Amino acid sequence: MTNSQWTMVEPLLPDRASPRRGGRWIDHRAMIDAVAWKYENGCPWRELPDRFGPWQTVYHRYTVWAKDGTWRRIRTRLQVCPDPDGNLDWLIEVDTTPTPPSGAATGTAQGAANGTADR
Repeated sequence: MTNSQWTMVEPLLPDRASPRRGGRWIDHRAMIDAVAWKYENGCPWRELPDRFGPWQTVYHRYTVWAKDGTWRRIRTRLQVCPDPDGNLDWLIEVDTTPTPPSGAATGTAQGAANGTADR
């Protein structure tokens, strides 16, 4: 995500100062970068690089944002005011309907046995 895209998107994101449970959320920009990486590479959630933190954390925030409309607001803002130097192809692929990760995405035997993958 470019700096100009971040400037447009940051005001649309949930407040990190008062999470519902636990400690502070990881950085929102890093989370968006993790989701972009996942969609650009077409990989299961569990294959996110370690630099993004636990895949479960990224997936959880992805689903929370899908349910509360955050992804829809991001997509609308960036489509109305796109950054000509930015690559938004990954954002078009972000499905705002959360679905549970498949067995392959979580590394369970069932998903591995039948060869399914969460993409």
